[in-house]
Amino acid sequence: MLKGLQHPNIVRFYDSWDYQSLKGKKCIILVTELMTSGTLKTYLKRFKSIKPKVLRSWCRQILKGLNFLHTRNPAIIHRDLKCDNIFITGPTGSVKVGDLGLATLKRTSFAKSVIGTPEFMAPEMYEEHYDESVDVYAFGMCMLEMITAEYPYSECINAGQIYRKVTQGLPPNSFEKVQGKDERRIISICINRDKTQRYTVQQLLNEPFFVEVPGIKVEL
Repeated sequence: MLKGLQHPNIVRFYDSWDYQSLKGKKCIILVTELMTSGTLKTYLKRFKSIKPKVLRSWCRQILKGLNFLHTRNPAIIHRDLKCDNIFITGPTGSVKVGDLGLATLKRTSFAKSVIGTPEFMAPEMYEEHYDESVDVYAFGMCMLEMITAEYPYSECINAGQIYRKVTQGLPPNSFEKVQGKDERRIISICINRDKTQRYTVQQLLNEPFFVEVPGIKVEL
């Protein structure tokens, strides 16, 4: 599945094979595209704040990558989208979604199995009954982390506290630090407890906040 995914905003996967070390430990070797500038997570740690124009560009590229996954047949759900899994490459500053190890093909109407990172997991993931909208929820949390440079639900001590807040529809404390009206509205829509109230990735791409300014872009 991963070998067949070729998109400017998805980390390219080339090959994999089993490997057994001299100590008998089994590993799987994965060969992917080299991302020269690390993850969004490490970038946020270094710079603390990003300009609105950069935020919009990053979000737009992440959404384009997700839209590519969601429009496959069958659709592909990432299931573990977070700033640790989003990579920046070189001087162009292009952003790519990576670490598709938990990605699943949506062969039936809903996916099943509880797996992911609690801070970015939509409430319905705990009920083992979900679809592509869980990636939209996780995108909202990523956007929140990009704006505040804080990990969502960092006020919680353990996964149980996160679960209670998520299932009650309570946003992370860091949400109060988001000052822009558009940003607050978009994040609220993405992390809505009711998945039917969330936008699709395509609807988000059509949001005026993310619409690309006309111009010429050259990629080598």
